[in-house]
Amino acid sequence: MFKKILFATDFSPYAETAKQIARCLAEMDGAKLWAMTVLEPLEEPLSMVDEPPDISAWKWEKKIARIQERLKAEKRRKLDQDVADLRAEGLTVHDIVREGDPDKQILAVASEIGADVIVMSSHSRRNLWDVVVGNIAQRVAEKAPCPVVLVSHRPPHPGPDAPKHYLLATDFSPHAQLAEKVAIALARSRGENKKLWVLAVIEPGQELPLPPGFVVDAPDEEVEELERELHSEVEDAVNARLDAIAADARDQGVTVEKLVRHGDPAKEILKAAIDIEADMIIMGSHSRTSLREKLLGGVPEKVAKQAPCPVLIISHLPGQNSNITKEKHL
Repeated sequence: MFKKILFATDFSPYAETAKQIARCLAEMDGAKLWAMTVLEPLEEPLSMVDEPPDISAWKWEKKIARIQERLKAEKRRKLDQDVADLRAEGLTVHDIVREGDPDKQILAVASEIGADVIVMSSHSRRNLWDVVVGNIAQRVAEKAPCPVVLVSHRPPHPGPDAPKHYLLATDFSPHAQLAEKVAIALARSRGENKKLWVLAVIEPGQELPLPPGFVVDAPDEEVEELERELHSEVEDAVNARLDAIAADARDQGVTVEKLVRHGDPAKEILKAAIDIEADMIIMGSHSRTSLREKLLGGVPEKVAKQAPCPVLIISHLPGQNSNITKEKHL
């Protein structure tokens, strides 16, 4: 499925889960994996800050340079450890350390290596809202030349050592179709007793969408009968699409079960995650509105903020070319 995977890390607790996701994806079809980290500028020029007392400009700059070198060495040490861990799993891994703005450097490397997917975390050093709404993860997802897998969880933790229960929440959008492939890849990865649940939520009014204030001039019993028929049609259509996803998963050796819920999507996804004791929720960023609008106040953001387990949000913006969406199987 993915031939070139870029794993971007800041060594936060979220990033540890992202590393395991990148490993699972890289194990498919002998993919190549790049692990990168970015050293951000430590300090503005002395002329732009209050000058420390009793220290000259050159001494201050020299001190900052020493700190920067120490931080770079520390990041290199941590990246070397991550790379060693991944290579110990038999993976082909390349390591990259860049300096500058993280989102710009991640995007630059993704273009340079021709990445098929970027895997990164929502970063635990800042809260989920700050990062997803306007910072690194959101900017990368908006501008990336390939799909982006964002790993988020609040409060942050490394996630389960060996996820077994995966919940795929789908609305059948293009983003969700890519999420389906990622979910099946994870459920296929090594380990026993893994299971995938595929969930679709039918929102209120989806069966009988009417404009506000619309009045039906018909007896109540006829309206009720029409509502039942439309409800049945929508439910049948949703089940048919879930059956197709489940069949694809089973063809690839995945144990799968489908779920249909009614109500608010975010609430039903969270309830389903609790009911099945999910170790991980996988969902697309949805194509009905822009990624930014959805992550600002939509379903993925709500789920990520309240989920009892790590959440993978898979983004792929309209207009981006991807070989992934053209493949029927991984």
